[in-house]
Amino acid sequence: MATLVVLVLAGILAGCGKSEGTTGSEAQSTTTAGTGPESSATVPEPLDQLRILHPQTLAFSAPFDLIDPEGELGAVASKVSSGTWATPDVVRTALVNGDVEVAAVPTYVGANLYNRDVDVRLTAVVVWGLLWLIGPDGQPGDWESLRGQTVMVPFRNDMPDLIFRYLAEANGMKPGEDFTIEYYAQPPEIVGRLLQGSGTWAVLPEHVATIVLNQAGANGRKLDRVMDLQSEWADATGLSPRIPQAGVVMPGRLVDDRPDVVGAVLTELERTVDLVNAAQPSTLQRLSEVSGLPPETVKEIIPRMNLEVVSGAEARDELERFFEELASRSPEIIGGSLPEAGFYAADPR
Repeated sequence: MATLVVLVLAGILAGCGKSEGTTGSEAQSTTTAGTGPESSATVPEPLDQLRILHPQTLAFSAPFDLIDPEGELGAVASKVSSGTWATPDVVRTALVNGDVEVAAVPTYVGANLYNRDVDVRLTAVVVWGLLWLIGPDGQPGDWESLRGQTVMVPFRNDMPDLIFRYLAEANGMKPGEDFTIEYYAQPPEIVGRLLQGSGTWAVLPEHVATIVLNQAGANGRKLDRVMDLQSEWADATGLSPRIPQAGVVMPGRLVDDRPDVVGAVLTELERTVDLVNAAQPSTLQRLSEVSGLPPETVKEIIPRMNLEVVSGAEARDELERFFEELASRSPEIIGGSLPEAGFYAADPR
């Protein structure tokens, strides 16, 4: 049961382009910065509070779970608190009501909010693609292997489905003709079928992909990562082998008025991403405690989380190509059109 819960949470990041009316949890951790002499006229007063919301899935909880509220962020805010969200509705409500200063979301969710007149800016992309094609061990890893097969895919008409279909078509394969797509509401349903032997091909995000392969191997099922869809994206687009999948949005008024806060957020995220990627034993133990996964599994997953902090403005070209391909199949996933230039925040440091 514990593993199944983890798998459900892992699906959030890969498939949260749709709004469904559930609420997020907010297990708050709060630290108050030390007080000192009043700041000079050239140094802005600290914010009363800096509230952070992020998904519970490991790829995004990892950097945020390592934030030091007394470090960079403590210098720009008197109080730093962190909580989790379960659906985009929770984030939208928090942003509209002014209840959050930093929100970690899929980039296309940020674009959707912006196009629906929510005052947000994309300050950074942090997660650069988590998608894998799982199949029988020993497959050559080409698209022709799918001919006549059935591929299980979560979240119909959401990002994993849209990108997988785009890549298939870019490689001369027509879903529904050359192979069949079988849709499932959540990754755990696919995991069950893979482990039972009632399916052999699937599109899955990390960290679900690692868990299912480990469990399959322990049960004598021979499955493997047949394709890295980030590499396939590079081959199809001529861009880097990464997909700008998720990042951080902040209220536009805060981005305009407090570049010091934006800079502190970026600096702290760079620090925590470096900690995650270094995968030292103390970090693995901390992330194991938070995620419920064994440290050795966390260590195996980290290189595949593709974590790097890149400002919204710097990532704009890659984001627009990503948004264009999503919108070509489902315009509403980004709110109907590409966001204006103002959506992509520059690094103020």
